[in-house]
Amino acid sequence: MNIKDIAKLAGVSTSTVSKVLNKKDRDISNATREKVLNIVQEYQYVPYSKIRKNTYIRCYCLGVFIADIHFDYTELIYNIGKAASKKGYSIIVNYLKENWKQVKLLDGKDIDGIIIVGNTEKYRQIITEIKIKQIPCIIADFSKQKNVDAAKIIYEEEMAAYKAISYLIEKGHTAIGCVVSENPMINKGYKRALYDNKIDFDDANIFKKDITTEEGQESLREWVEFKNTAVLCEDEEKVICLYKILSEKGMLVPDDISVISLKDSKYYELLKPPVTATEPLGKSIEEEIVSLILKQIETPFPALEDVYLPIGIKERQSVKLPDKWQGKKIVVVGSLNLDISISVPHIPMGGEALIATGTTLIPGGKGANQAIGAAKLGSKVYLIGCLGNDSDGKELYANLLKYKVRTDGIEYENTLSTGKAYINIPAIDEGESTIIVYPGTNRALSRSQIRKYDYLFDGAKYCLLSLEIPIETANYTASVCQKKNVKVILKPSGVNKISEELLKKVTYFVPNKKELHLLIPGDETIEEKAEKLCDMGVENVIITLGKDGCYLKNAEYARYFAAADFESVDTTGGADAFISALAVYLSENVPLIRAIGFATYSAGITVTRQGVQPSMPDRIALEMYQDMITDSFT
Repeated sequence: MNIKDIAKLAGVSTSTVSKVLNKKDRDISNATREKVLNIVQEYQYVPYSKIRKNTYIRCYCLGVFIADIHFDYTELIYNIGKAASKKGYSIIVNYLKENWKQVKLLDGKDIDGIIIVGNTEKYRQIITEIKIKQIPCIIADFSKQKNVDAAKIIYEEEMAAYKAISYLIEKGHTAIGCVVSENPMINKGYKRALYDNKIDFDDANIFKKDITTEEGQESLREWVEFKNTAVLCEDEEKVICLYKILSEKGMLVPDDISVISLKDSKYYELLKPPVTATEPLGKSIEEEIVSLILKQIETPFPALEDVYLPIGIKERQSVKLPDKWQGKKIVVVGSLNLDISISVPHIPMGGEALIATGTTLIPGGKGANQAIGAAKLGSKVYLIGCLGNDSDGKELYANLLKYKVRTDGIEYENTLSTGKAYINIPAIDEGESTIIVYPGTNRALSRSQIRKYDYLFDGAKYCLLSLEIPIETANYTASVCQKKNVKVILKPSGVNKISEELLKKVTYFVPNKKELHLLIPGDETIEEKAEKLCDMGVENVIITLGKDGCYLKNAEYARYFAAADFESVDTTGGADAFISALAVYLSENVPLIRAIGFATYSAGITVTRQGVQPSMPDRIALEMYQDMITDSFT
């Protein structure tokens, strides 16, 4: 193959071929030029070395040089190679050196053009020399570089951030955080999207610490406290770190929090769920890069034009509409037990031996029950408590994660075993269950642990407090809630005396009938004893009466409510289901009477099956009775 053969195949003269190969083809039409170049490319024509030294002949090879050694461009360069191969070109990859003499293969003979990947601010001299040598060159970077004398492919991070945040807002999110490096362009796009949608900016929503350090990761654990319903991550490193921390906290993507990435990655398809990310529309970044460099190579006098890539969203499964209940935060401070339930014909009398008809081991404890009950109804629930460093403790912890309870406040105690509750469940119509509690590690829940995790109370609507823990810990917890404007719902289980100091810090006091008579002995009626509790400083007294419903006493009401019409199988968790539902609906500003209705039906559903936590209803199951609740509780 020689120049005459090319001329013959193209149907032109040898002088025309020579002009095209030497870029002296101003007077030659575009159609003729393309015909000649296509034949040269198809036959990979390379003249004798003597001729090559004096003429510009293509060798169909591109030099790809990395300017930023601190960034991983492996995937980008791999895809550039694939895109170039489709056009008949190969690539040579190297790092750009500040000293021009150290850069090899740039004499214009071994490569046809240069692609520089990354920020070239400190390589201006090299780019100037490339221009002097008349070597086609483009720069591929994700930022706007000024005063760089080369054509640029620009994927604007500011616009990408704007698009990502706008997408989340379109999905219904208004509390949006960012996990980014110190990148002013991303921050600018984030702020502009909030401003355009009339959403207030809070600098605390931008997490900028180094997540490669233990300190940075610990800070991220504290930052992800569900103030935000969605998070924008800068890149795959931050996405993977965030996914790991969310998993540790028992939080699900996108059910609990939506995640979107500024830069796409092939690894996102491997995560569960796959990650939504911004992406260039039309051609891929790599195809645009190759297209622009070939335009520089094949055009006689190319303009130094910049190409701004249009940006879109690559939807996967990590973003969803926020639940209408999302963001209602509840803290539970209480016990965690392993419930050992024993089914018996009736509650045994003194000296009586019974044969049990069945036994089950189920996670329980009033703290855990109430936390799971509220979590199943859609609230963001944080539980503070103690577990033993034993198999029972590990099982209870895993169960909390299963129901999406936040376990930041859980600690393990090495010197005690996990608490247990021994529950005698009589046959239907043979009376209520009886419970014997072994506190175990629950007695280790201390003031210092509450103090350590007091940040969990920030922004909470309610604290559910039960007294299967040390009374001094409960008193301190109520004081923390008072300072942080968190309303307390107190269940007085396992005690026969409560100080007026504690009662004055309680917004809702929810004893059952037996607990009421134990705390206030005497012959007074339920109404009179409820009145006494109000006189002691409690704002609202709600006495649960099992199959007889409940009684409410406060400054406005003195009223009985009937129980929901369900057949009871196991009454163990009825009160916990009542309290958790009451807290959830009150936190959503549902009026008290109607909230009691939801609480009553939640308790009714729960007692129809054995076991507390699995029997508690989720939001959909409970709101099936919304019309009945509306009719009866007004």
